[in-house]
Amino acid sequence: MSRFYKRRISYLPTFFSISFVLFLGGLLGYFILNANAMKRNIKENIELSLYFNDNVSEADILKTRDKLQTEPYVKKAEYISKEEGVKIWPLGAEGVKLLGFNPIPNSIDVHFNSGFVVFDSLKTLKKALEKNPGIREVQFDENVVENIDKYVQTAGIILISLALMMGIVSIALINSAIRMNMYSRRFLIKSMQLVGATKNFIRRPIISTGIITGLCSAIFAALLLSALIYFIKQKFDFLFMIDNYLEIGALLAGMLILGVLITGLSSYFAINKYLKLKLDDLF
Repeated sequence: MSRFYKRRISYLPTFFSISFVLFLGGLLGYFILNANAMKRNIKENIELSLYFNDNVSEADILKTRDKLQTEPYVKKAEYISKEEGVKIWPLGAEGVKLLGFNPIPNSIDVHFNSGFVVFDSLKTLKKALEKNPGIREVQFDENVVENIDKYVQTAGIILISLALMMGIVSIALINSAIRMNMYSRRFLIKSMQLVGATKNFIRRPIISTGIITGLCSAIFAALLLSALIYFIKQKFDFLFMIDNYLEIGALLAGMLILGVLITGLSSYFAINKYLKLKLDDLF
């Protein structure tokens, strides 16, 4: 019985090492998902405004709105009448009284799916819409869109680089933890081999134990990350931008798969090393 517990306890350092590495990797994955969600949210809040001449009827404006809404790249197109425009105009009704007329034109505010919000795409659409004789002007915040493109590209390169570095470090650290565990059991492995045990007989339980350790570590890391995400959502809701919980589910599932895959392969290669060594090389 004491041997059973000693064997399980010997895996605790490996368990916590793998859990810590997977937790950090999952945390980076969460930040990447959150950054992507934030980028989508910013892009989908970009407005392209169409201002119509006063001689264009409301029916024609609504036809233009309905046509825009059928486009696959449009998320929402909203008609804003002259009267509604006054309500959001900084000078409001007082400005209308002062001028003696309502200067606010009928308009349509268009929001796009995030993938379409690229400076060149919006510029091309703006030029096409301006050819409509009923449209007085088409506007969108060109500086904001241009800066989004620039910063998103830079942030994407940084996040991908961090993810690759974290992946390499995670694999290296988990592999190191498994190899340290195998090193501590090298004499037991060689003893089994000397009494006639086949390589597959020796490999099977060790690889199985490694996979189980990796799975348990990944489950523990996933639970910790889930608790942290829940805490962030409850206490710092402005930092939680993810609107698709399937993405979080995929992240947690990826942690489980990664934990099992890395520990299984690391155990296989580590034990093969000691199966090939001669007895004198173990010292």
